[in-house]
Amino acid sequence: MRDGRALRLEGIEERYERYKEKIRNYTIMDDIFMRNVLKEQGCTEYILQVIMNQKDLQVLEQTLQKDYKNLQGRSAILDCVARDERARQFNVEIQGDNEGASPERARYHSCLLDMNILSPREPFTGLSETYIIFITRNDVLGYDRIICHITRKVEEEGKDFGDGSHIIYVNSKKREDTELGKLMHDLHCKESGEMHSKILASRVRELKETEKGVSEMCRDMEEIYGEGMESGRLLGLEEGERKKARETVLSLAELKMPEEQISQIVKMPLEVVQGWIEESLAI
Repeated sequence: MRDGRALRLEGIEERYERYKEKIRNYTIMDDIFMRNVLKEQGCTEYILQVIMNQKDLQVLEQTLQKDYKNLQGRSAILDCVARDERARQFNVEIQGDNEGASPERARYHSCLLDMNILSPREPFTGLSETYIIFITRNDVLGYDRIICHITRKVEEEGKDFGDGSHIIYVNSKKREDTELGKLMHDLHCKESGEMHSKILASRVRELKETEKGVSEMCRDMEEIYGEGMESGRLLGLEEGERKKARETVLSLAELKMPEEQISQIVKMPLEVVQGWIEESLAI
């Protein structure tokens, strides 16, 4: 009879085989894959260069999956926050569902960035120019455009307010024979050989086709899905309770309920909820 350690190792191997199958079907539009692609800062830089139409844009630093809080303690995990050589701040979000890309959410993300830019007693003139960029699976705004730029305006004059706050929606469903259209194509590719961008293709190839990259993805999936814990528990839940919680999450997701609200209802971390939803979509 095998000891418990052998059984646990066997369980990990079986899960990793399932993960590898999912990895083969992932695209950059899948949140868990996107966050690993963007660990290569050059990929973030390329995506911003294309969306901003600025080939000389340089990303000096970035933070992935950081929890930003407001004054009331409510938080949101921002996919990617980057700073360029002009001190501009960019929040890049991949949004698979329309609810996650609502105008209200874009406004909230913009406010979170602003509250985390200034140091105590620093004047408001020190606020950086900010860009909230939602790359969406669907045409959320309904304008049938590949990109929409939103800024505040003085209505009576028809002029920009000039507060340095920008929101950009990029519709990945729209394909055009432009550099931006080719980027949208690349974001939906499962195979690196189908991609236009060399830097994105190289990173996708690494994560899908090399032992190092696949192992990196599997470790990340293991951590997010919360599987493989020694006692067979997930955050203190027995297997039956975990299964019930997962079913509840998927049912609420089908009703288009926001992921943050689902997280509060089932009392599970947002990343676990997102992982279960992404896992179900990849099946």
